[in-house]
Amino acid sequence: MNTQQNQVPQNAEKLKEIPKWTRKYAQNRTLTILVLIVVTTLYGMFVAVLVGFPLALAVAGFWKGNMILGCVGIAVLVALLVAIFICQFILIRKFGGKNRGLIDQKIDQWIYGREGMTSMPLPKTTKKMKWLDLVVGAVFLVCMLGSMNLSMVGFIASKYLQPLSVLYVVPFLVFQYFLQRPRIGPLVLIAPILYTIHAILIVAGLPIFFTGGLFMLSILLPFFGYTFLAYVIGHLYSRYALKKLRGITHLEGEAANGD
Repeated sequence: MNTQQNQVPQNAEKLKEIPKWTRKYAQNRTLTILVLIVVTTLYGMFVAVLVGFPLALAVAGFWKGNMILGCVGIAVLVALLVAIFICQFILIRKFGGKNRGLIDQKIDQWIYGREGMTSMPLPKTTKKMKWLDLVVGAVFLVCMLGSMNLSMVGFIASKYLQPLSVLYVVPFLVFQYFLQRPRIGPLVLIAPILYTIHAILIVAGLPIFFTGGLFMLSILLPFFGYTFLAYVIGHLYSRYALKKLRGITHLEGEAANGD
């Protein structure tokens, strides 16, 4: 009798933890964002290759004095840019505005559908925040391309390319976290922390950087690698949170049965 009476308050206390573990679970269903990152990266690489080929063709043609080849390259490049613009416009109309987040929901349902529906409130986006996001993204891109070009011409030594990139990579990753709260949890901050540690280790003398034609990987590999790792850790933590939730919602006793 006393055992049952003691069990009911204990179960009641555990049931109070449901909102906490539900929030942790929802914030760390990171495979959805990870799939979006991979798809976006692959799409960007595809577009870069698609645009790069006619651009290289045009440059080679004009450099060698072959005007026909150069003009063909320019014509193909313009046609591809128009096609890409039209595709982007269609995608924005279909999945932007009122349909913003539709792709995320479909991917989330595909990955986590068997676990039930749960979500965090979408971040509040004002016009000011949208413009700030664009400015931060543009500054980040300019800094990355600029530092890579300076390293290519020898102005920045390959050894210090990644440590110097901390000045713009870490603020960018931290800004992205604050921009997406409360949709994602603080575990994604593992990426900028590891990126900073990587830079410190390079300065300390560890040869964990690339030279020669692979120098760009000094930034790209840690950037995407640590981001990928952070989201995987987030996903694993969501498994732990889900296990805790299942344990709480399957409590034995009268409090768990709702009597």
